Formats: sequence, C-alpha cells, structure tokens
Amino acid sequence: MDLDLIERLMRLLENSSVNELELTENGTRIRLSKTVAAPRPSASSAAASSAGARAEATASASAARPKEHVIVAGLPGTFYRSPLPGEAPFVEIGALVEDGRKLGIIEAMKMMNPVEADCAGRITAIHVEDGAAVTAGMPLMTIEKAA
Repeated sequence: MDLDLIERLMRLLENSSVNELELTENGTRIRLSKTVAAPRPSASSAAASSAGARAEATASASAARPKEHVIVAGLPGTFYRSPLPGEAPFVEIGALVEDGRKLGIIEAMKMMNPVEADCAGRITAIHVEDGAAVTAGMPLMTIEKAA
C-alpha cells in the first residue's frame, strides 16, 4: 500500500463520524481507528436529543458509581449482539470480559464495526436490543470494572 493513500485515508477518517476503517488490498490489511466524542444533540433531531439525554443520565449515574463503566456507540448504525443472525450473542449479562473483547457490532453503511470492551469487568446491563438503531454516544452496555 502506498503511504500517500494511507495518509489520505487517515485525513478522511479524522474528518468523518466513522470510528474505524479497515481496508485489504493485495493481501495487505490496514485498520485505522479513532475515538469519536459523543455529539451534542441538535434540536432538529428528537431521537438524537433523547439519546443524548440518556447518555448524559447514564454518565451521571456512572459518576456516582465509579466502578461502573458505560460502553457507548461510537457511530450511528444498527447494533447487533451476535456475529450472525441465529448465533449466540457475543456476551450476556453477568459475563466476565477483558479489555478489547468484542461485545457487539454496529453496521453502518454496509460496514461492520466492532464494539469492544475498553476495560475488564462484568457486564451488568445491556441497554439496547439486537437489531436496534443506535446513534453516536448512545449507551450500549454497562461494565462493572474489575478491582
């Protein structure tokens, strides 16, 4: 792969709402990832406003309980709890997870974007149903951090 292409992809990713980009060309694979800050809800979108309010309420609850950590959607799309329809979910409530473990998938623009744990602990809540539409910043799961 050519470095100019990689630099252009990095700039495109940086200026978009997409959290990750993966590209395979002639057997070479590149994966670019970034952290997306939760957008401020706009008055024009009631769904975004209610999702933002839920995210703020969940963040407030988490602040009161420092051992709990909320995993939020990094981009808008459709959330899936399992790798394929009819298969077992990646995790259930009560599951112990390690940092980096896949918890679900968000499909956006026909791309499958993994949702991964960013801390170790136990899943205490799953906030969205399988196949639900999600917005960036929307709470997906709560993890009680390991001691």
